[in-house]
Amino acid sequence: MALAAVLDQSEPNAQLLAQRTIERLTMGDAFDAKLRQRIWVSGRDIVGVGHYEQSGRGTGRYSLEMTIHDGDTKQTMKQISDGKLAWHRAQIGGAVTLRRVDLGRIDEFERETMASQSTVAVSPPPNQQVSYIAAQSTDPLPSRLLVGGLVELIDRIRVDYVLKLKKGTVERKPVWFLQGRLRDDVRARIDAESGRRVWAPLCPVEVKVAISATADATGFGAGLPLQIEFYSAPPTAFQTTGLQTKGSQETLAVQPVSASSNDEGASSPKPSPVVEGSPAGRIISLLEVYAMRKIEASPEERFRFISDDREATFTNDTRRYLDRISPSMTP
Repeated sequence: MALAAVLDQSEPNAQLLAQRTIERLTMGDAFDAKLRQRIWVSGRDIVGVGHYEQSGRGTGRYSLEMTIHDGDTKQTMKQISDGKLAWHRAQIGGAVTLRRVDLGRIDEFERETMASQSTVAVSPPPNQQVSYIAAQSTDPLPSRLLVGGLVELIDRIRVDYVLKLKKGTVERKPVWFLQGRLRDDVRARIDAESGRRVWAPLCPVEVKVAISATADATGFGAGLPLQIEFYSAPPTAFQTTGLQTKGSQETLAVQPVSASSNDEGASSPKPSPVVEGSPAGRIISLLEVYAMRKIEASPEERFRFISDDREATFTNDTRRYLDRISPSMTP
């Protein structure tokens, strides 16, 4: 399915807000914030805490760190990019995994793809999903800016979910809610990739993102994400469709690291305020972005990844992002 048609399934204003949010993260002022993630699994409320920093201004520099204690093991995750290489490090107990994305190669491949397609006059590559509309520009963002951090999380929600725009409040602050359900073709892709026939209760099929509608006293913060909620399917859906998998957000840092498929007895969390058409399933994960403040951009050295894992080897994840630009042209 062409990506333009996919995005047309969402409300135009919802897509526009998602685009503008990505723009503000990638092209706006540098900021940092605290993170808190809550995961409801096996009747427990698991809490993770972390820190986020994004340089903005098109640098592609960010750092995201999260630590989660699940009662048995300590799980840590770090994503960091200096605008040239993006790294993802995850550690569960003593097991460490490393992934790297070559952002320079993404830029190079995107230029080659655009040049080739302008010559043969075919449709824009899939990753040119829409024009990210800025105040005085309609140029699309470079694909390298969509790798990792809060940016990739919002971008994948924008692409994988059919979104609607709603008004509401979070802690008495006015917000816009981007709320939606997992697209049918994404469900079908997950089904085909996993080969399973039962949809896992912890697979997120609905999402609700709160975007700040107002700025703080310094004039900063409007249009930035405050919290992201993922919901399971309604109980009846578990019996009729889907498969057991990590879902469409499997590569994102804020998803549960491990989960049991028997969670119907989990404690009932408190989601964001109910609005018309709220998700019908149970909330399974909540990411909060708070204590957000505008800062001076840190130097590039701050975002360079230094590994102390002498025995760990990294996996090159670049191909997966090249496939998003043009699957048929990936070398």
